[in-house]
Amino acid sequence: MTIEAKIEAPKSDLDKQKAYAESLSAKGFKYTFAVGTAFVESMRNTHYKHTGTALDELIDNSIEAGATQVCIALGYSGKSTATPDALAVIDDGHGMPKGMLQPAAAWGGTHRHNEENRSGFGRFGFGLPSASVNQARRYSIFSITEGGNWRSLTVDLDDIAAGKYTDNTDTVRMPDEVEGTEPPKWVMEHISEHMPGGKLTHGTIVLWEKMDRIKWKTTKGMRDNLLQHFGVMFRNYLQQVGLKFDGTSIEPLDPLFLTPGFRYFDEDEDRAKALEPAEIEVKSKRNPDKKVKIAIRYALFPHRFFSRDKDKDAQHGNSNNRFKVANDHRGVIVCRMGRQIDVVERTPWRGLEKFRNDDRYWALEIDFPAELDEEFTIANSKQGVVMSDRIWDLLQDAGVERVIRTLRKEVSAMQKADASKPEDPEKDRASEASMKESEKFRRKRAGGTSAEREAKAREQFEQYVKQKAKEQKRPEETVRNEAQEEEAKHPYKVEFASHPNAPFYRVIQRGAMKVLEINMSHRFYTDLYASAAANRFLRAGLEVMLFSVGEAELDALGNQDKSNFYHVEKIAWSERLEVALDVLHRFGHDEDVVDSEDDNIAAE
Repeated sequence: MTIEAKIEAPKSDLDKQKAYAESLSAKGFKYTFAVGTAFVESMRNTHYKHTGTALDELIDNSIEAGATQVCIALGYSGKSTATPDALAVIDDGHGMPKGMLQPAAAWGGTHRHNEENRSGFGRFGFGLPSASVNQARRYSIFSITEGGNWRSLTVDLDDIAAGKYTDNTDTVRMPDEVEGTEPPKWVMEHISEHMPGGKLTHGTIVLWEKMDRIKWKTTKGMRDNLLQHFGVMFRNYLQQVGLKFDGTSIEPLDPLFLTPGFRYFDEDEDRAKALEPAEIEVKSKRNPDKKVKIAIRYALFPHRFFSRDKDKDAQHGNSNNRFKVANDHRGVIVCRMGRQIDVVERTPWRGLEKFRNDDRYWALEIDFPAELDEEFTIANSKQGVVMSDRIWDLLQDAGVERVIRTLRKEVSAMQKADASKPEDPEKDRASEASMKESEKFRRKRAGGTSAEREAKAREQFEQYVKQKAKEQKRPEETVRNEAQEEEAKHPYKVEFASHPNAPFYRVIQRGAMKVLEINMSHRFYTDLYASAAANRFLRAGLEVMLFSVGEAELDALGNQDKSNFYHVEKIAWSERLEVALDVLHRFGHDEDVVDSEDDNIAAE
């Protein structure tokens, strides 16, 4: 006799929800808010960085429910559309079956917490209620399944505080579902205008009212911030799921700027440079026989990648749209199943404990599967990640630490090349022009210029002429005439040279020209003057400072005691500065400040 095994089709997410709701009903489960009003009020303090990160939770739920379109709509009580007083997240997912709205509105009400297959974003059922009470004092859920009617449930924190939901045992009860109540008129109008087909036969709406903790109060403030935020967080899902905010489609935005077609990829002619991606094969702790992979991406950005005017640094209004994205992603970008979770700003590796401002010129992303959730401890709000020691060790073994150090060196080399790049020979540098203009205000030295200084200046000039004539294989007289013309145009000049173990600068007088020579072998140059954090204004300021000190040295020529003082002290300053700048690297980035006025869009 042959017995055929009966193979059951896997249950859909909607079937699982029905089974979960029926099991709770069969047990006679009493829906409460845990331990009353104090618990609900305390959950308002669940940490969300801003309104966008709270809304991320609701978008996660929509995607898990199989939505193909998610719309975030704004509601207004008056004629003005400047400041919304209500917000709705609308999706065309499968909707919730009868009996599911109460657990969905409560903390921990989910059918996913024990699932072996961690294919979704959420696991513990905290997202919807936590995000909602964090931003508003009243939230409602409206849901409809195919062929069914609208059902709704409303939670009002003021009603809870007034005891409306409290029974004679002092237990705060969850309100019942209401059958047949449609969403507000303005929500239905938004559905008609922006959802596929102009209607919703299945899906869910989460409505926020009494919004007392919204970060951006105005419609403009929300749009300016949230269009970019959602584009980053859900960049890997926006090809399959349409997402709109206030009627505007969200464009995917890769913070590594490596994906063609994504927002800001072709902001201008500059392109991010992709390094070789990597994968780490990891044994799952939950299932030791199973191996999963962590994907790693790197990017390096050109020196003027964030500048509008490519001849200037990204400072003082010259930063482009990429700047804020990169500045918000200085660190290890962590994604779970393609959905961005956090940017980790510290590592356990020496010298990389804290990321700094110039780390915006490169980017690193790791994407891990849900199988490794225990290794990437994620906060219930899905905003914080704490990677285990094992993961840090695996990343180090895979070369991530080495690549970060290499990227920092590349950035430093770009900055040094820019700092010492010759400028237009016909134009003065800012510091040179400043010194020339301020010359007329300079206090005249008693007794005039010393004979020793004049003799030294002539000697320096002749040495320069002979050296250039030899290097260029040209007549000395020709070189001398050109040098005299140059010193007439440029009485102050900045030059660069490499002199190991020498002072960090020197100022000499070459004929009528005063020359500031900056030593590229000293830490003053590598760690300060040519660092990624130094903009042109700062470098010009340092040049002016050294010109000013150097002129005092030149004035001392002819006075043996003063000359000796500067000679000895400059050596001492240089030695002290070399050591202090080395030590500064351990402390100097703990209090980093953003050095652009464009870093944050002000809350409106």
